[in-house]
Amino acid sequence: MINNDYSTALILEDDADWDVSLKPQLREFARGLHALKGTDQVSKEAPYGTDWDLLWIGGCASGPSANETSFYAIPMDPTVPKSHHRSTWGGPTEKWKEKYPELAEDSTRFIYRAEMGCCMFGYAVTRKGAQNILSALSVDHLDKPVDNALSDLCAGLYGRRKVECWAPFPNLIGTHRKAGSAFRDSDIEKTNMADFHEEQAWNMVYSTRRNIQRLVAGEDTVFSQWKDEDVSWSSPKINRKDFVYPGGHLFN
Repeated sequence: MINNDYSTALILEDDADWDVSLKPQLREFARGLHALKGTDQVSKEAPYGTDWDLLWIGGCASGPSANETSFYAIPMDPTVPKSHHRSTWGGPTEKWKEKYPELAEDSTRFIYRAEMGCCMFGYAVTRKGAQNILSALSVDHLDKPVDNALSDLCAGLYGRRKVECWAPFPNLIGTHRKAGSAFRDSDIEKTNMADFHEEQAWNMVYSTRRNIQRLVAGEDTVFSQWKDEDVSWSSPKINRKDFVYPGGHLFN
């Protein structure tokens, strides 16, 4: 990225998956990011801006500082899975939950400055962010798994330069697992070849991978992973042409 002088880049793992409404999700994420940063003018060439280091949009965990008071929330987000369906941890602080009980954790997406993260299904960096990360990981030899190392940089731990990280919770990019043996799911986790599971798409409702045959066929109707479950904020199926992603609000 630095060699080619790219201003920003998005990095995805090869088994990444995302909601069929990722584009409107990202537009609202950008609005939330600018609301939190107090941006006056937004460039069409750089809709997320370039005054940040890392956007941790895909992972299995993220969290703000315990003292953070500002966040952007999207209530009744139909693309947010119930808490018990998620493979995540972190998210809103206890202070936020107490102060804003109307923001149900089951159905609200939060956007905030992150001081913790884990897993790297999808993330974006700026040129400045790439330089700061490379300095920490290769020059200063921060000897940890890369996601844990980046999490430390987001928090500015161990005397490191604190990088500017922003994240949604739940995340917008997850990971897909084909039905079959868990042994082939990962090359870093030890699993038993005899352990089998159904098809899985972590932390999303209308999975692109699970709806890929319908999408390729040009169909507009897609289905939730939990189409037999009755929830008030999300439908078992949606028509992509008619679907409208909700707007969020800044909370200070």
